[in-house]
Amino acid sequence: MVQDGPQLASLALMVRGDSKSLFVRHAAGPFAGLWSLPFVGVADVETAEDALERLLRDYLHVEPGPYEFLDTVYLTASTDERFIANAFTCVDWQGEVQFPASLFDDALWAASADIGGLNLMPELREWLTTVFQGDSSEPALAAYTNEEILAQLVEARGEFLAAYDAIPRHLRTEALNEDGWAPLDVLAHAIDVEAYYRNEVRRCVDEPGRTWRQFNDDVWKDLYFLRPRDDEATLRERMDIVRTETRTWVQYQPPETLNSYANHPERGVVQIGDRLAKIAAHDRDHAGQLREMAVAATLRSAADEYEEDQP
Repeated sequence: MVQDGPQLASLALMVRGDSKSLFVRHAAGPFAGLWSLPFVGVADVETAEDALERLLRDYLHVEPGPYEFLDTVYLTASTDERFIANAFTCVDWQGEVQFPASLFDDALWAASADIGGLNLMPELREWLTTVFQGDSSEPALAAYTNEEILAQLVEARGEFLAAYDAIPRHLRTEALNEDGWAPLDVLAHAIDVEAYYRNEVRRCVDEPGRTWRQFNDDVWKDLYFLRPRDDEATLRERMDIVRTETRTWVQYQPPETLNSYANHPERGVVQIGDRLAKIAAHDRDHAGQLREMAVAATLRSAADEYEEDQP
């Protein structure tokens, strides 16, 4: 029976000293006859890292060396089973790779430029073209820096506030879209989302293996619209406090923290830096919403002026 949702898996991009990686051909199952990088499903009682080490030890018979989360790959089998594969770059393992014939009926070590003739899973082939830098066989790891994240936060917040300030003050508490949101509501939402993301990031760093909890927009709206609105001065002061706390936390994190990872219920594994960058992405999304509200505010003002001019 096909599962309703995708299954989590761990995938090993095993890079040798000569920059070649291990590819295997599946002997049976939903990927029979197709080549891929080695991967295994993640059991309910284990993390993606646990599954990776089980793959290396129990199926490939090597002792794991250093490994690092690289990316998330989405795979679909011929049976329509879907997999969210957490890809890890693995180096310096101990031992010679061996594999059970019941799982894989062939294997080879190949550089990225040499896999054109392999009958690879289509999604995996497309992903591999983005992983390797040009003609090089060195995987391009995502690398977040404090400066990069801080710059994204500053730029996105500037865009957000510019869009907000373009709306006339007397219309900032008026509903200016079909969902009944006022610009002041968007301001409050941006503050709460940043605080939540920042705090959830800190919890994931402090609790290795923690699964990221998604921000629930519907719950936020239900609670927010039950209470009186804060005035703009109060919200701007809160925004400054939250941003100062975020900036201070990011500024003093070592690079390994920003490039560490946490489990995600939909994406498999995500890097801490990615979660922080989502704060900036959220600001940009709502800057667009505010710009649409500014247009609505202009039209409303024009309509009000027209009515006032009528005899």
